[in-house]
This record gives sequence, structure tokens and C-alpha cells, in this order.
Amino acid sequence: MLETFKELFSSTISTTVQRVKNPALGAFALSWCAFNWKSLLYLLFSDGDILNKIEFITTNSTWKTVAGYPCVSVIVICGFLPWVNNVISRWQAKPLDNNDSIENYRKAKQILRVTRLQRLQAKQDVTYDKVKTGAEKDIQAMKEQIIESKDRMGILTSELKDKEEKLRNETLLVGELKLKLEQSTNVIVQLKESLEKINNAYNLLSEQFNSYKKKHPEELQTLGGGGLLSGLTSLTPEMIREYFANQESEKSKLNKQLLNRDTQGIFTPKE
Repeated sequence: MLETFKELFSSTISTTVQRVKNPALGAFALSWCAFNWKSLLYLLFSDGDILNKIEFITTNSTWKTVAGYPCVSVIVICGFLPWVNNVISRWQAKPLDNNDSIENYRKAKQILRVTRLQRLQAKQDVTYDKVKTGAEKDIQAMKEQIIESKDRMGILTSELKDKEEKLRNETLLVGELKLKLEQSTNVIVQLKESLEKINNAYNLLSEQFNSYKKKHPEELQTLGGGGLLSGLTSLTPEMIREYFANQESEKSKLNKQLLNRDTQGIFTPKE
């Protein structure tokens, strides 16, 4: 039973909505309100009782205002008004077309501006990406250069340590060679002093021998033909000088060796 009432109510509402949407019914309602506006106002806003309202409406209403004029108004509105609108539309067609053309031209110009702005924005984005990519490449290259510089610095530091170690060793060697040179110099000085003493003794001995040979020639014959004395006399000062010259040569070689050590070890240019 309840479902039946729901369906009846829904059907009534749907039918009413369809009737309201009908243009003829809407035109009739508007026309009736226009021709009976006094009765409507009196009915809605009067303070009198219902009998007075009915009497007033009956007195001021006729079949013309109730049905005739509204029907004629519906015929005019629904029959002739569309033709009038058609004529007005044709009369307004050209101005409206011009207006549409102007509006379309304005929209086209706006679209062109937007398109141009989008192109410029795209170019700006592309340029920014290029600059960003180039900057990233430069930064990466700089990082690689820094890494290479650090590696090179490590290699140079290692080479410097090796050179310093070699320099210390060469310095110790030079010190040893200088000590040997000083010792050799002292030996040479002592040998020179001994040589001078030997030369003096040799000269003195030669003078005494020559004097003795002149005074006692017979005794020299008895000493074996003078073999021992001739051996002594054969040791001349030149032979002694030659011995000391050899010592000087050894000293000179030692000095050259020390100099070569200085130039090759200490003053070797860095690679």
C-alpha cells in the first residue's frame, strides 16, 4: 500500500514538472497573472475575510480577463513571437557576426600572444637547461682536475721525500769524503815535511859521500865495488818527488770524486 502511494506521488510530481516545462502553459500562467493582477494582490494581501475576497474577485473578473485575454496572449506569444524573434535575429545577424569576428580576432590575438609566450618560455627553459648542463660539466671537469692535482701532489710529495732521503745520504757521504780528504791532506802535509827532511838529509849525505870519496877512494873499492853505495846514490830526489807526485794525483782523484758527488747527488735538478 505504501509503495502504491509513493508511485502515485512520484507520477504526479513528474507530470506537474512536465506541464510546467510546457511553453504554452507557462505563457498562459504569465498572461493570466498579468490580466488578473488586482485579484491576485487582493487575495494575497487583503485583511478581509474569504467571503469579501471572493465577492471582490467575482465583481472585478470577467470571462475576458479570466480566459479570453490570456488565450489570445498565449497565441500571440507562442505563434507570432518566434517569427518576430526570427526577424530580429536576421536583422541582428550581421552586427552579431561582426561582433563575433571582432571577438574571434581578439581571441586569436590572445592565443598568438600565449603561444609566443609559451615559445619564449620554452626557449628560456632550454637555455637554462643548456647553461645548467654546461655548468655541471665545468664543475665535474674542475672536480676531476682537483683530483688529478691531489694525485699529482701526492706523487710529488713522495718524490720529494725520496729526494730528501737521497740528499741526506749524499750529505753523509760527502761528509765522509771530506773527512777522508782532510785526512789525506794531513798525510800529504806530513809526507811533504818528511820529504823536505829527506831532501836535506840526502843533500847532506851526498856532500859527505862526495867528500869521503875524494879523500878515501881506496876504501870504496874494498866495499864491493861501491854496489851498496851506488844503490843508495841511485835514490835521487826526482824519484822521491815522483812518489809524492803520485800521492798528489791520488789526492786530486779524491777531490774529483767528491766534486762529482756534489754535482750529481746534491745539485741534481728535479724532474
